[in-house]
Order: sequence, then structure tokens, then C-alpha cells
Amino acid sequence: MPLYLVSRPKGADHLKNPAGMHGALVEAADAAAAIAAANALAPRMNTPFAGYDATEVATAAAGGFAPALIQGAVVGDAYSGPARGA
Repeated sequence: MPLYLVSRPKGADHLKNPAGMHGALVEAADAAAAIAAANALAPRMNTPFAGYDATEVATAAAGGFAPALIQGAVVGDAYSGPARGA
């Protein structure tokens, strides 16, 4: 399955969650499934990744991959490529 980076769109500060979880790296069939998988990693946080972007970063995860939550900035403010808006 493809590997997705789930991240907050650039300029969407209103989507910050109180726990500081601002991204996730997950395996999923598509972008919608990636957001659902990211939310499943934090079940007590009431869908912290709703409204986030999901960008495919690899066609398949390497062996031993484990889904991960990312605390803090996922992509720097100066970056304006995929998953960060224009």
C-alpha cells in the first residue's frame, strides 16, 4: 500500500490541535483512508486530522514500517510544495 504524509495545509492555523499532533505518516489505499488511519492513531483526540491534506510520499512502505504521529511542524513554513498549499 502507498505511504501517505498527513499534514495541516499551509495557513490553516485553526486546524492545530491542543496536543500538538500536527501530522502523521501512514499506509493507506488513498488520501481519505490515510486521514482515517491518522485519526485512528489518536482515538481519544476526536478526529484531530479532519481537514488535513494527505500526500502520497511513496508507492510502498519499506519493511518494518510502523505508522507514526508527528508532533510539531511537519513541513517548514517556507515550503510551498505538496501538502502545504500555494
